[in-house]
Amino acid sequence: MVNASLNWASVVGIVLLLWGLLATPAGISQVIFYSESINKKEDRSESFVFQLVYRVLQILGRFLGSIFVGGILFFQGWRLDPILQFGMFLMVLMYIMESANSVVSDFMKWYRNREK
Repeated sequence: MVNASLNWASVVGIVLLLWGLLATPAGISQVIFYSESINKKEDRSESFVFQLVYRVLQILGRFLGSIFVGGILFFQGWRLDPILQFGMFLMVLMYIMESANSVVSDFMKWYRNREK
């Protein structure tokens, strides 16, 4: 039995799921450009490789975390008290605001590299 209703937690779950789906392509494109610069032998320092690995883990976490947490909030959010629903709303809002800078910069780097 699936029990879902439209409340704060469900709306936040949908927004979080959509944000994860939007943020993933921008991050993947940035990883592709990082890996291309490694293949061109421009920079093979350890810090660059660690930065690439960190970026891949960040993208996976953003994608999988957003889908799982968004799904849980959508399907199980009706169980939360109203104050917890509001708390989840604030937490997801802060998460989106914090990661928006990274997603926009990834997109802008992709756009600039595409023009070259």
